[in-house]
Amino acid sequence: MSRSEMPQGFVKLGMSPKKQHEVFRMCNAVKDVLERNKGISQVIDFGSGKGYLPEHIALTSPEVKVVGIDREEVNTVGGLQRNQLMGRLWLPLFKKQNGRSSDFDKSSMNHYRPVTLELKEEHISEDFVSSVSKLSDGFVSPSDSTMLVGLHACGDLTSLLLQTFLRCPQLKSIVAVGCCYHLITQKERTQSYMTDGPHKQTLADPSSIHAYPTSKYLQQSPIYFTRHALNLASQAPERMSTSRSLPAKNLFFRAVFQVLLLDQFDTLPACNVGHSASAAPDFLTYCKAAFKKLKLCDDVTDSVIQSYYERFNDGTIERRLYIFHQLRILLTRVIESLILIDRMLFLHDNEIEPSIHGLFDPVVSPRCYVLVAEKL
Repeated sequence: MSRSEMPQGFVKLGMSPKKQHEVFRMCNAVKDVLERNKGISQVIDFGSGKGYLPEHIALTSPEVKVVGIDREEVNTVGGLQRNQLMGRLWLPLFKKQNGRSSDFDKSSMNHYRPVTLELKEEHISEDFVSSVSKLSDGFVSPSDSTMLVGLHACGDLTSLLLQTFLRCPQLKSIVAVGCCYHLITQKERTQSYMTDGPHKQTLADPSSIHAYPTSKYLQQSPIYFTRHALNLASQAPERMSTSRSLPAKNLFFRAVFQVLLLDQFDTLPACNVGHSASAAPDFLTYCKAAFKKLKLCDDVTDSVIQSYYERFNDGTIERRLYIFHQLRILLTRVIESLILIDRMLFLHDNEIEPSIHGLFDPVVSPRCYVLVAEKL
C-alpha cells in the first residue's frame, strides 16, 4: 500500500512538520535499498525515539519486520503506546478519508517492535542480530538478512553503527543520517590547546574503534577539531540564510561578558555559560545568570557590569561581531564534510563502496546528508 492511500492524519500522528519531512524522505531511502535487495526481511532502526520512522517503514513495507531500538525506556514505552493508538484509529480514519472500508491488514502494524538498548562497543560483534533477536523475544530472526537504519544517529552512534554493519554478516545494508557532531569523541592526541581549559574535548583511547578519525587516511594525516569547530558543524547555515535574520542579541552579550571575565577574575571555571542566560532581556540580567551558571562569586557591582556594556555598545563592535559570525558559519559544511568523508573512507578501507547524498531540505533539517552502503 502506498503512503498516498493512508489517511494523512494517521501517518502524521504526533509528528511535527520537520519530523514528517524527515520520516517520509528517510522511509523512501530505505524502500529504495529494499527494492535493490529483495533478500532483506528485517530492519533494525537505532535511535528510534518514539518510533515514528520504524513504524512508518513497517506500514509502507509490510514484507519486512522492523525493530526500533532506543536507549531511553520512556521512548520505548511511548513507541508502543503510539503503535497501539494507531491500531485503534486506522479503520475510522481510512473510512473518513476514502469513503470506504479498508482492505489493509491491520496486522502489519504488528511488524514493528520497540525495544530498549544503548549501543556500546561491547555490543559490536558477529552475533549482533542474534542479540537483537533475543532482546525482542524472537521477533526478528537471528539469521535473516537485515538492514541497519539510523535517522539522526547522535554523536558517536553513527560510527558505532558502521562498525556493527561491518562486523555482523547478517547486516547487508545501512542507511544512516548523523547529527550532534559536537558529541563525537576523538582519538587521544597531544595538541594541548585543543584539550585544556573550559572547552576540553571528550577524548578516546587511540585503540578505540569508533572514535574520530576512523579511516586509515585521516589516522595517518589527522585533522582534529576543537569543541568550537564541532559546535560549528552542528549549525544551520541555509536556515540562517533563508531567514535573513541576525544572530540573537545574546551573542553580543556573551562577547562583552568574556571581556568582563578576563578583566575581573584571575581564574576561570572549566565550564560553559551555555544557553542558561540566552533569554536574558538585557546585559545585566545576562551577567547575573552567567555568574550563577559558572558558580562565580558575584562581587562585580551592577555599575561596573553596565560600564562594560556601554563601553562596547556603540554599534560598531556589534556589527563586526555579526559579520564575523556570518563568515564563521560558512565553515559549517567544510567541517561536516570532513567528518562524513572520514566515515566514507572507513567503509572504503573495508571494501565497501558507500554513497552520500542530500536527503532532506537543509532549511527544514540541517543535518541533511544520508550515508548508504550495501554489501555486495
